[in-house]
Amino acid sequence: MIEAITARLPRVLRVEGPVHAEIAADPGGTGQAVAITALASAIAAITSNDRAIAGIVTAIILAPIGLFLWSGISFVVGKLFGGTASYIALTRPIGYSAAPFALGIIPGIGALAGTIYSAIIQVKLHQEVNGLSQGAAVAVVLIPLVILFGLLILLAVVASVALFGALNN
Repeated sequence: MIEAITARLPRVLRVEGPVHAEIAADPGGTGQAVAITALASAIAAITSNDRAIAGIVTAIILAPIGLFLWSGISFVVGKLFGGTASYIALTRPIGYSAAPFALGIIPGIGALAGTIYSAIIQVKLHQEVNGLSQGAAVAVVLIPLVILFGLLILLAVVASVALFGALNN
């Protein structure tokens, strides 16, 4: 597994083709995807100050769950744009695309930089693995991100209103 990751990950990070199709077709790629996702999230969690150990353990547990959820969302949105890949064929390279989340270790801009870098990799993988045009691949990546961002804003507004109401009573 380590050999495959060390051979493929630099190519993924350089956004080279046809590495994504190679990963998608490899049954061993699923375990690699989970390992990369968990490790990148654990590295990013190191900056969680006094709770670094708890953050790392939480990241190792939750990141793979997030991988499978995000892959499901990408699969469904990809199908709406004519994508041809199976769910698991998308999950494998999407796991590799999580590697830039390790940039979250850099305070301030790291998480945003990792998200943008990961999105760029995912556009390429949707073109290659899902058989989508560049425009459709961009849409498949951005639509869920925009929806997620909107839901986070809505959650923040609802929480603020609830907190404001509780403090004024």
